[in-house]
Amino acid sequence: MTTTTYFQIMKTFKYIFHFLAVVLLFSLMSRANAFNLAALDSTVDTNRAARYEFFKDFKIKGICGNTRLDLATAWGANTIRTYTPPSREQLDNYHRLGLKVIFGVWMPHQGENPGKPKWSYDYKKSGDEQVRFFAKLVDKIGDHPAILLWCLGNEVPLDPEYLRTINRMSELLHQKYPMQLTSVTIINAPKEGIEAIKKYAPDVDVIGANCYGAGAVKTACKQFETDWQRAYYISELGPQGPWWGKRTAWGQICEQNYPEKIQDLRNSFRIIDTAPRCLGSAVFYWGCWKLQKPTYFSTFLDPANVNPNEKANELFITPMAEEFCHYWSGQYPAERGPLLSRIVIDGLKNQKDAAVSAGQTFTITANASEPSDTDSDLTYRWWILGENGKTVAGPINSSTPNVHIKAPTEPGTNYVVMGYAIANNQHASGFTVPIKVINP
Repeated sequence: MTTTTYFQIMKTFKYIFHFLAVVLLFSLMSRANAFNLAALDSTVDTNRAARYEFFKDFKIKGICGNTRLDLATAWGANTIRTYTPPSREQLDNYHRLGLKVIFGVWMPHQGENPGKPKWSYDYKKSGDEQVRFFAKLVDKIGDHPAILLWCLGNEVPLDPEYLRTINRMSELLHQKYPMQLTSVTIINAPKEGIEAIKKYAPDVDVIGANCYGAGAVKTACKQFETDWQRAYYISELGPQGPWWGKRTAWGQICEQNYPEKIQDLRNSFRIIDTAPRCLGSAVFYWGCWKLQKPTYFSTFLDPANVNPNEKANELFITPMAEEFCHYWSGQYPAERGPLLSRIVIDGLKNQKDAAVSAGQTFTITANASEPSDTDSDLTYRWWILGENGKTVAGPINSSTPNVHIKAPTEPGTNYVVMGYAIANNQHASGFTVPIKVINP
């Protein structure tokens, strides 16, 4: 083989390589944005199809919560979901940050509502007042350019009178602003719920589904594509919640560790990105959620695990937040945090069924790593939580993965050990492991 022939062959391989790389790139791009406006246009009327035009070049990369908006926007978030009406000043601020707004209008539940004291609401008698309130809101603030869509209630039971009321609200908005979108948010996407919305609130444009775990996301998208055939989005997205998952021998639900959470999110992303009528998603919760066990929903962790009504000066950034950065922008942040993958109680192999003696000291061992596969700079922080996430021991700090902690003196089956693995760059991960406290 001559030198000239050799270089000609290598040049040919080079062109083939570049061609295949381009094909792969376009293939990945098509999978990353499968939203199909034509699919929507074929199943909705002309007026509604025109309202969806904005999403031809826009995908919801949303947050529920207002912690570190600077970080969210720098990492690629473009939408914020609110649960109550923001003021014009707040909308101005979101607009300056480059955020579109899913404008939340809080709607009471039909029947008994939580509160102190509990109170009841009847849409058949009081629906008119909701419509009047909404009309004033639209007159006052409906022209703001930050508004992406209006969300008329969150997880409200889909009673006919409630749905008839939001249908009137939707019609009212469309009469004044024909190109604006209305939505309702439900839990997952039950077939009967979709049918009720179609029957009693046909003017609504979009359904948001609050889904936790890739299994729930997959079922919701399939149901929407089959039975709704209009635009929808995943209005709350996260890994598994504290209401389902593996259980201990005594019935306590086990939280996913961080590698499991990250994989769960990646599976959800793939499902959302290949759903033709899905407008995107919003992470819940962009902040530190403390109303239940704080490690379940939080993309940020409170160093002190303080009272729900208090705010820490600086929150730890979790790998879950980093994963959304990668999803939104295509790359991870320059600084990464540790992955806490295992918490072992007293060396027990079957860690999900760990029992400790009341008032006795036991050992906790953590397995965690940084992306660089070194844990030399990690520190650890530990708590024992009781009923409703109340702290009964801790925090206890340790510079090593092993720590000794005293069990509660009262036996019970509602206790969990909560651990953080903390890097020196203010990044951390944490989760909980159930323990059963038994009589010595």
